[in-house]
Amino acid sequence: ETADIPMAARRIVWGKFLNAGQTCVAPDYILVQHSVQDKLLHQMEKMIRKMYGSDPILSPDYPHIINRRHYDRLCSLMKEGTVAIGGQRNEDRLTIAPTVLLDVTWEDAVMKEEIFGPILPVISFFDLKEAVHMVQAQPRPLALYLFTGKKSREKRILSSLSFGGGCINDTVVHLASTALPFGGVGASGMGSYHGKAGFDTFTHQKSIMKKAVKIDLPVRYAPYGKKLKLLKAVQH
Repeated sequence: ETADIPMAARRIVWGKFLNAGQTCVAPDYILVQHSVQDKLLHQMEKMIRKMYGSDPILSPDYPHIINRRHYDRLCSLMKEGTVAIGGQRNEDRLTIAPTVLLDVTWEDAVMKEEIFGPILPVISFFDLKEAVHMVQAQPRPLALYLFTGKKSREKRILSSLSFGGGCINDTVVHLASTALPFGGVGASGMGSYHGKAGFDTFTHQKSIMKKAVKIDLPVRYAPYGKKLKLLKAVQH
């Protein structure tokens, strides 16, 4: 509720439905405070219409799904929850309109897998603690996008949640910065690239230790006996 809702809606719609949601950093779901859910949905519907027209399937700025297999997979995911926005499909064009779902559960398939398409589930929460627990209960995401006008909330989210990278008050654009390391954490991937991070990731650091030959401490060689007692004494 501390976010600029119209701005958040515009940037979420852009980031999610760019390339019809077929990007690895597209938002997979929205957690929105219950008190502003209706306002956000209204603004998102308005922004979808502004960007892609009244029939997005026919928009020259809106692409199709990459192939029939993924089209069918996405259509099956739309059977869960309630369609609040969109839902139109064209089988011949392999297009699915920007779609927002309500009434989904964490056990639904649409919440269990990477969507990689123009379907966006929305789940509401009442306080920030509840939202944090929801995210913590899921695999660590590749990206997280926080919309808020309060620095205290920024600090709380960034210190409480583990994720690959993300944005404050925007979506996706961190991927385009060559100055920022890009990568996941845990199940979303390990390591980073872009800029110096990419150089470090793809550079093998070979470890070599060179020892002097004139001095060779006998304590490390068997038989140990009293040497072992000496080593234990030194360690303590």
